[in-house]
Amino acid sequence: MAGSPRTHVASSFQAAGQPVTFDPEMRILQLCHKPPLPAIDGGCMAMDALTQGMLENGAEVKILTAATRKHPIRLDALGDDYLETTDLEAIDIETGFDPRDAYISLLNRDSYNISRFYAHHYAMVLRRALTRRRYDVVQLESLYTTPYIDTIRQHAPDTLIALRSHNHEYQIWEQRWKSSRNPLSRLAFRHLSKTLERYEKDVLKDLDSIVAISEKEAQGYREWGYQGPIHLAGFGIEMSSTQASRPAIESRAIKLFHLGAMDWGPNREGIDWFVQAIWPAIRAAHPGTEFHIAGKGLNPMEHAGVPGVFNHGEVPDARSFSQSYDLLVVPLLRGAGIRVKIVDALAQGIPVATTNKGALGLDMEGSGALVHSEPEGLAAALSDLIAHPDRLAILSERGRAEVESRFDRKAIGAGLLEFYRGQLHG
Repeated sequence: MAGSPRTHVASSFQAAGQPVTFDPEMRILQLCHKPPLPAIDGGCMAMDALTQGMLENGAEVKILTAATRKHPIRLDALGDDYLETTDLEAIDIETGFDPRDAYISLLNRDSYNISRFYAHHYAMVLRRALTRRRYDVVQLESLYTTPYIDTIRQHAPDTLIALRSHNHEYQIWEQRWKSSRNPLSRLAFRHLSKTLERYEKDVLKDLDSIVAISEKEAQGYREWGYQGPIHLAGFGIEMSSTQASRPAIESRAIKLFHLGAMDWGPNREGIDWFVQAIWPAIRAAHPGTEFHIAGKGLNPMEHAGVPGVFNHGEVPDARSFSQSYDLLVVPLLRGAGIRVKIVDALAQGIPVATTNKGALGLDMEGSGALVHSEPEGLAAALSDLIAHPDRLAILSERGRAEVESRFDRKAIGAGLLEFYRGQLHG
């Protein structure tokens, strides 16, 4: 980013130097590698869900976040209540991926991925926050905030440090390495994956606890030998805000859609695979069926001319867009962690078709989702559903019931605070 680093102080009472006016049950400092809001992707949604879940249970939560070129801070999109409640501060840092630096990193054993997220001025703001106020817990959102553990230990030695794990980060780079056909890229991706895996294992000794987003992530840490406390806190949904009437189908054909950040490789690869390997069979069997795609970084000419495929580019309101269609397609071939967009869609009563990789960590059997990884299986399941559109209502009802029973935001927040309380006072 041009110019000197900037810190955005987004709390009116902090700017005036006034203390918080209530005595919370617990004080949490949430360190984020990107702003939780606006919730433009699954990672943002997952961070905000825990923020809201903890706030709803009486905790005080302060957010300290990085602001980057890819994920800038947008104070106008946050709202005064949110800014005051979370006492949010955002620090501009440069995290852009530099191929030259990445190749240079082949000469050492440090993780280039991690080094991109460390900034001295972020550490200075963190130090100031820790010395001005005592926090019970510092919650590190993702591996990319762990470079600040030393700062936390130095200035708040008695504060509990918990890693909120969204996924095993090295696996994404491992999949890129194994799928790349370019020899130089394979070499670089392999190195990035291996150094990141080494770092991810090594940093475990510096943590007081782990908050995993799914059982699969928790199991992975146990297999690595981590013996500290692990708490399972999935993606939480506030169900009352997701109620939506589904569009009437009646005599028209079903409309499929995908909404995702197309500047993330797995999303782009998955859509290419779906359009090339599955969509032709569906259109041949059901010529009136439509597939609508939208998302950040989507080229306006992407899949232009493919019969029945409509490109909407980046849309201003993701939820409004989603509620205009009948079924979400998440054709993921690689990735790690859970797909937050699937949980959010099911909560809205939108059925989902995905792959085994897309359903990873969600235990989707019996829910409102169709899960197949082979093109033939997914095409057949979708064709059968298109031929019997009355089944959409059944899937919709199942999906909402599943999310309501397993992904209630306030209950997840209460469970997390109880976990922290046990560590602090147990």
